Amino acid sequence: MLVKRKAEESPQFDCIATACNQQWLYRFGDGGVVYSQTQNRFVGLDASGILAYQAFDAGAIPRDLLASSGAGQPSTIATEALDIVFALSRGRFPESSEQEEARDWPALAPPKSANIEVHGIPIFVECPPQALGALCRDCFLSCPSTTRPARFHLHLRRAEASWTIFINDREFFDSVKDEQVGLGMLHAVRSLLYDEAQYDIAFHAAMVADDRHGIMLCAPRESGKSTLAAHLAAHGFTLISDEPALLHLDTASISTVEMPISLKEGTWSILAGEWPQLNDAPVHTRSDGRRIKFLHPTREAAINSPKRLTHIVFPEYSPLSAAGIEALSPLRALMLLNEGGMLLGKRMNKDVFEQFLRLISSIPAHIARYSSLQEADQMIQSVVSSEHPGNN
Repeated sequence: MLVKRKAEESPQFDCIATACNQQWLYRFGDGGVVYSQTQNRFVGLDASGILAYQAFDAGAIPRDLLASSGAGQPSTIATEALDIVFALSRGRFPESSEQEEARDWPALAPPKSANIEVHGIPIFVECPPQALGALCRDCFLSCPSTTRPARFHLHLRRAEASWTIFINDREFFDSVKDEQVGLGMLHAVRSLLYDEAQYDIAFHAAMVADDRHGIMLCAPRESGKSTLAAHLAAHGFTLISDEPALLHLDTASISTVEMPISLKEGTWSILAGEWPQLNDAPVHTRSDGRRIKFLHPTREAAINSPKRLTHIVFPEYSPLSAAGIEALSPLRALMLLNEGGMLLGKRMNKDVFEQFLRLISSIPAHIARYSSLQEADQMIQSVVSSEHPGNN
């Protein structure tokens, strides 16, 4: 039986200018976020963090708060946390291992004709011969072909017992073993999408859609969201993207990205009845030894333009605990999106960030805890069948 928890009222956020140049505090109820246009980043704060940030912004220092025990003062916050918030109030954000850094790639010379196109980016992919070439080409079976002038040349060069991947003759990834060349090429193309595609926000997420709904499945790596996306794609939904999910705020939509779904070995037998082509798919091996197969679901011809985002679901495969759907407040949804991995686009500024906050405040978001794909499917159907302004 599904257990639903009532969502909090969707709060309106308040913007508070801070002493730090081009940095703003946004309050959602007791919590909030700090956004820096200069850093092109944001971070969430709980109630104690908000109080500490405001105190520091007014001129306090950490020892002032540690010594304070007055009402409303965040004296219970840990010293380490106070130091982090103090640095934040001075425009210094915490280090983030999930933060993608956009790169500027050199121009392609001499000019070449592309052989594939990924999200409008023409790429000349040069694969090694025979068996390794098959692993390499397996990444791009979903990509349309093209003869447009290439913007990027993606190729491998042998380096003793391994390979090095190059993009426009700049080294991208080295020490690639034979069985890893396909995954390495896929990683290179995803990096190009993060660096070169047009978007406002890029999420580490999958996106599926039907005629009326666009559902983004967002969770950290190894969470099973790709497996769920593959299952949903076999049961009435169309795959829009399996990382990255590229959001366009002007249309509140996610772009179609013609890349495969990456599936770990433990899921092959579970999905083989729905996707028999997995039985004959090439096997790729990650650096940690995990074996991967790529699934290339057939997309409808009509799915060639961005699909409107109507729901956000954070899937949690939880075989030993009670299944259920939990509705989320906008602030908690925003924090989970950030924890799951996201990148603010190059054109982000205060106005665009506030547009993003308004969108997140208007879209229903849920955690779905499930013990089987069939149970998750029922939860998704339950979520999208509920009436909400985001469904219109």
